[in-house]
Amino acid sequence: MKNFAFTLAEVLITIGIIGVVAAITIPGLITECQKMVIKNQFKEQYSTFQQAIKTVEFNFDYTPNCYYWKKNPYGSNSCVEYSADGNCKKYQLSNGGDLPSDYNGRMGECSAVKEEMKKILKVAQICTNKAYEKGCIPKYKGIDTVKKENDTNNTLTDLDIAKSTSGCQAWRETNILNSREAWVLMDGTIILFYSGFQLFAIDVNGKRGPNKWGYDLFPLQSKSNGDPIELVGGGCEVTEKGGVSASVMIKNLFNKK
Repeated sequence: MKNFAFTLAEVLITIGIIGVVAAITIPGLITECQKMVIKNQFKEQYSTFQQAIKTVEFNFDYTPNCYYWKKNPYGSNSCVEYSADGNCKKYQLSNGGDLPSDYNGRMGECSAVKEEMKKILKVAQICTNKAYEKGCIPKYKGIDTVKKENDTNNTLTDLDIAKSTSGCQAWRETNILNSREAWVLMDGTIILFYSGFQLFAIDVNGKRGPNKWGYDLFPLQSKSNGDPIELVGGGCEVTEKGGVSASVMIKNLFNKK
């Protein structure tokens, strides 16, 4: 009678093949798993904030003036004068007229909306400025930093980047780290304010990472034309390489992977 068994060489070859397959497939599976986790966290947070805004509207008994226009009644505009450092000094309507005070939307009650949201959301920590230094936020990149990194051919000068971000100065890195207000909720979610709840960003998993625009950090803006406010993506959109915009995240919220 003969006993049959694998040789040591055959066992080592099999283990090697399994190792190679694992090395190829496991990182991809981990990445897909992380994407699904972030998608579910975004879905949960988006629903929470949309419901919170509806509660504010219910408490006010009307749609408060704290939103950008869904459809701007004044048409497009452009910058007609820049400062030496690339910041826009004067915007003008396409017909040559000056921008009216409510060109972007109606913002007169944003402070009151913010106070109501503070009551509704479970806020654990507030940093009115120097949010990075005070520990409210990790070190996020700014729209200027991301644009520079995405310029792989080095075709943009610092002045070009300054001009292209002049309408979104609050999302520049130095402003994010030093002058933007941030809230940390009880569940760790971070709210980073451009100004108020008409434009803000949420880090859906807090400081856990990767803390990148388009991965776990997404800008949202409130939009209306007097009807109930809707949270949408966009508004000084920042998306790091490989990331997904907030608009796409919202569009695919209830789609299966």
